[in-house]
Amino acid sequence: MQIIESRIEINAPKKLVWDVLIDFEQYHQWNPFTPKIVCDFIVGNPVKLYVDMKQNGKTSIQKEDLLWIKNEESIAWGITSYFPVRTERAQILESLGPEKTAYSTYDKFWGILVPVVMWGYRKDIQKGFDAVGVGLKSHCEKLFKGQ
Repeated sequence: MQIIESRIEINAPKKLVWDVLIDFEQYHQWNPFTPKIVCDFIVGNPVKLYVDMKQNGKTSIQKEDLLWIKNEESIAWGITSYFPVRTERAQILESLGPEKTAYSTYDKFWGILVPVVMWGYRKDIQKGFDAVGVGLKSHCEKLFKGQ
């Protein structure tokens, strides 16, 4: 198994960050790595991710399954049905106080093709995850200050 992860602290309440995190229709406003997600929030159902791997405006569609959603805490999706590679991508919030939230994300990879995936995409995925954190932080902090 391989893991790629990222974490950032956001100066905004956890509920506000959660509301932004699950508002998939507005991802284009702040998320340069996955500017669009289509999901019905039913565990086991498909999640369609529009991933901009190089953050250059060119997206590809990644189809995964919703693994879990825990209100105001975490959401995860992954590739569950492919033998060569399986994944689990989670986005997790932790309250650090009334006006401070930690955002962390990880993607776990299993399967015989993981070394190939890591060789070809590890740096882009890490860069993307870090950009998601920075974008979420900036967007949430602007919203919080504007309230």
